[in-house]
Amino acid sequence: MTEFNQAASPFSSAGRGVGSTAAAAESTANRQRAERVMRRDGLQALVATTPENVGYVIGSQLRATNWTMQIYAVLPADPTARPRLIIPTNRLGVVAQIGLTTADLYLYSDFFLEGSPEGRASTPDVDAFYALLQTAHTYAGPLEALNAALHDLGVGQAAVGIDEMRISPSVYAQFEAGRPERSVIRAYALFREIRQVKTPVEIRRLREAAILNERLERELIGLIREGVHEEEIAAHYRRGIVSAGAVPAMVAVGAGPRSALPLIERYFRRIEQGDLVRFDLCSHLDGYWADTGRTAVLGEADEWQTKHFAAVYAGWETALEQVRPGVQASEIFEAAVGRVRGSGIPHYRRQHVGHAIGLELYDDIVLGPSDHRVLEEGMVFCVEVPYYELGAGGFQIEDTVVVTPDGYEFLTGMPRVLYRQ
Repeated sequence: MTEFNQAASPFSSAGRGVGSTAAAAESTANRQRAERVMRRDGLQALVATTPENVGYVIGSQLRATNWTMQIYAVLPADPTARPRLIIPTNRLGVVAQIGLTTADLYLYSDFFLEGSPEGRASTPDVDAFYALLQTAHTYAGPLEALNAALHDLGVGQAAVGIDEMRISPSVYAQFEAGRPERSVIRAYALFREIRQVKTPVEIRRLREAAILNERLERELIGLIREGVHEEEIAAHYRRGIVSAGAVPAMVAVGAGPRSALPLIERYFRRIEQGDLVRFDLCSHLDGYWADTGRTAVLGEADEWQTKHFAAVYAGWETALEQVRPGVQASEIFEAAVGRVRGSGIPHYRRQHVGHAIGLELYDDIVLGPSDHRVLEEGMVFCVEVPYYELGAGGFQIEDTVVVTPDGYEFLTGMPRVLYRQ
């Protein structure tokens, strides 16, 4: 085991790594909430295996290069104990680049590196990588490293939860076989439950991601002209997101009749006078998602466009009026859908009017008819009441809010209007 503390890292925890390409890790886990959940379920530790949950525990994304690579992070029930990170040796260089300060390291595999940077041209991350290689103990495989981490935490044979979504089935079976009966439970759902209430660090990261997404969205609206191709607008978004150090995901840019398509992956229309242009844009920055949407029209909006946008806006506004601690997700859905129907679209149907967002685009709770879970302060939601009518067009208003003690606060800031270009 290697404790990678601040003294061992050449990077500031408030800054960025080599070439400003990697953010130093910050604590993102809601340790108090995790402690309550583990105490409730009689667990001494939770083992994360998905990239989202590993990132949550250690405070920085550490993605595998293939699906078979095993990377785990152990979150102990004891809030004073440091998390443990189990990684293959070839990921250690990434850890050095991140400047990880939040977890103790357990290595495995027989990956080999030769040489030494001492007395040669080097960089801070290479020096840190080399220093870690000299002090780290390497275990035979991920199971041995995981067992060592739990032993060092004093977990012994006590019950633990394992995020079952990314651990190798053979490793899971061997781990379960080596522990007392019924002492290993599946814990992906528990991680999602813990992650529902965001920490201040997470809210800051979500705000930064939303601000970037909206900056590009404003630029896209400014590109709307007669004859401009949908692909030109979509490509501008992708370039802008990547150049800002984020990752583009869903890029729905639909003009005219194609504004009614919920998902768009092929672009072939040039914008014409009177076209609606609907945006639904998703990206993630430092692991945290942004999902925002707006609608524009080239020229003056006609009567149908004006009426239907007003109904969608009324539903969106009503949904937000319900957002506060203690309200059930399903109550928000019923209020919003009822308002749209009463405001000009009597046949309006929708599977949800929003979703939690965080390390996952759909971060567990959905503002839908069958989700009766209660909102809590610190939860973050995308609120949306879109409408799609084939042969006519579609509308999108989507914003991100954090639940406050008496309501909500916007993480997004663009005007909620039918934009006219």
